[in-house]
Amino acid sequence: MEEHVLSDRTILATILHDTEGRLSFPLQDAAPTLRRYFSGVAVSLTESTDRQVAEVLEGELGALVAYHPVGEAIIGRARRDAVRLALDAEGERVLYSDIDHVLRWIDMDPEELGACLATQPATQFLIVGRTEEAMQRIPRRLRETEVPVNQAYELMSGRRADLLFAIRRMHRDVAVELVENSRVDSIANDVEWPLLVERLGYCIGYFEAHGLSYRTIDEYGSMADSYDDDALQWIRRIEMAGEMARAMRTFLTS
Repeated sequence: MEEHVLSDRTILATILHDTEGRLSFPLQDAAPTLRRYFSGVAVSLTESTDRQVAEVLEGELGALVAYHPVGEAIIGRARRDAVRLALDAEGERVLYSDIDHVLRWIDMDPEELGACLATQPATQFLIVGRTEEAMQRIPRRLRETEVPVNQAYELMSGRRADLLFAIRRMHRDVAVELVENSRVDSIANDVEWPLLVERLGYCIGYFEAHGLSYRTIDEYGSMADSYDDDALQWIRRIEMAGEMARAMRTFLTS
């Protein structure tokens, strides 16, 4: 097993809901790269995730594993709990990302992932977003409903950023602050975390990645997304944008 770590002690914190174990083999394949880039892995799995996924995470990566109930309403809480779990591992920084994003990033451009971990070392909270070309590859229902959220953030912060891919690299002390002070339990922590960290006075940076792409877990590995023709999926994305707006409004009024 390779143990050489290229990052400066960065822990990967993540959550996963995978009832059919679709990511078991991709995780096995990516394990050498994950061990090379991360000093540890902390993951909160849904209680219905296939047991084989936990076995791969624990056996191949020595991951710290916890569990949370299934439900979109608590995604933000589960992410926060994954960061809390990461603080039990030795490391100077935490990278939060959905694990399937990291796996696709490794497939497309592992060197870019390494560059993200090494860039802007003085930045205490790094938002990781997609290049314009990468944005054009994602499904329309995501791209078109994310624009107003990102525009509102730019107007609030004076900083242009792609917020809704939920990849954040943070110093350990920032991770502690988020665990203690974050109050958004939903997916709207996409916007809460950057705004909260800025309010707390930390240095924020931004990194654009070309190698990021999107598929749902049940379409992992597919050449194309198939949900843009489903009205319900558009409605769900509009609802998510509404959650983001409500979370952002609190930073304008408090």
